[in-house]
Amino acid sequence: METTYDATYAPGYAGEDPTKAIWRRIFAYAIDGALVSLIAGAVFFALADFDRTDVKDCPDDLPSGLLCIDPQPNDEGAGDDDVITMKDDGIWAAIGVGLAVTLLNNVVLQGRTGASIGKVITACRVVTPEGGIPGIGRAFIRWILLIIDGINLILPLGLWVAMFSRGHRRIGDMAAGTYVVKSRYAGQPLPAYVTGARSY
Repeated sequence: METTYDATYAPGYAGEDPTKAIWRRIFAYAIDGALVSLIAGAVFFALADFDRTDVKDCPDDLPSGLLCIDPQPNDEGAGDDDVITMKDDGIWAAIGVGLAVTLLNNVVLQGRTGASIGKVITACRVVTPEGGIPGIGRAFIRWILLIIDGINLILPLGLWVAMFSRGHRRIGDMAAGTYVVKSRYAGQPLPAYVTGARSY
């Protein structure tokens, strides 16, 4: 007997694909990115300890732990120029805090609830095919594979894949066995026309 994909719309989905949430996902990523940038930026500016010095070029014998930025390099004009020095502690602290916030938001929070802060605001959720919460392991796989999904081919690779794949899944979703749905559909098993499950 030949097997076929069940293309009928399941009860409870009102005739729409629950995973058709690309714009919500884009805005969610933008919100999450802005959140991390704001927090990491605040840490950086709090700890960097900027100092402006009235010299033309950054000194060669800069003390350890300091960085120097010349806002107008190769300035051939007359007169002195200002350079900016800062402690490198601010950079490392900002990187560490940014990574920690990203892990808490995208792995711990999303793994335990199905949504990052951005996804809560844009009303979408990460779910398993049964409609359940993904768990931290799946959330970690999705997060780490942003390295591949983020490769830019005019648009990010993950966006291209999500636009044209069954269930609108990026590579991280395929590896983790997850889907992103509009939040009103979270908790419901996904229909066969989304997951590709076969009916006999």
